[in-house]
Amino acid sequence: MLQVKNISFSYNKTPVLKSISFKVNPSEHFSIIGESGSGKSTLLKLLYGTYDLNKGQIFWKDKEILGPKHNLIVGPEYMKYVAQEFDLIPFITVAENIGEFLSNFYPEEKQERIDELLEVVQLKDFANTKVKLLSGGQKQRVALARAIAKQPEIILLDEPFSHIDNFKKQSLRRSLFKYLKEKILPALWLHTIRMMFCPFQTI
Repeated sequence: MLQVKNISFSYNKTPVLKSISFKVNPSEHFSIIGESGSGKSTLLKLLYGTYDLNKGQIFWKDKEILGPKHNLIVGPEYMKYVAQEFDLIPFITVAENIGEFLSNFYPEEKQERIDELLEVVQLKDFANTKVKLLSGGQKQRVALARAIAKQPEIILLDEPFSHIDNFKKQSLRRSLFKYLKEKILPALWLHTIRMMFCPFQTI
């Protein structure tokens, strides 16, 4: 269970998030909806330990998630964060990017895992294509597959379908979240809307 307890955060003394609390249970998919600039991405980065909180606590199960003041390396091993920048290696193939952090000691199992994830993100036909040749939407799908390759305990998704066209978006969303449900993998994802609404308090 992810527990967010009364957290607040400011950039250079400018309040961004104030007194936010919520829980995400195992296998639950939790969406945060709000307009651009309302603090959604900042919240996700706090959950990943990118910044230090001004107030409050964040826990995954019984482990407290702390920021860079307490950790040399940002981001817990049991959690994966998919940023909008993708962070892929452009000069190797889609399959190689997905399998980057998988063990080479068991090559057959590694290849099975890569094939499984290529199916989930609907990129099987692009397995041997270099990432630099892909569209923005295809790169986003590679980033999603790579994030779940090592089966993290929880995944954080920052606008995971923002670069994907509407024709492909619906089938990909169904495929991805069906897979996450089957693996009992909780997910917290952000979605931007163009109206004055946000489910958490901002200043």
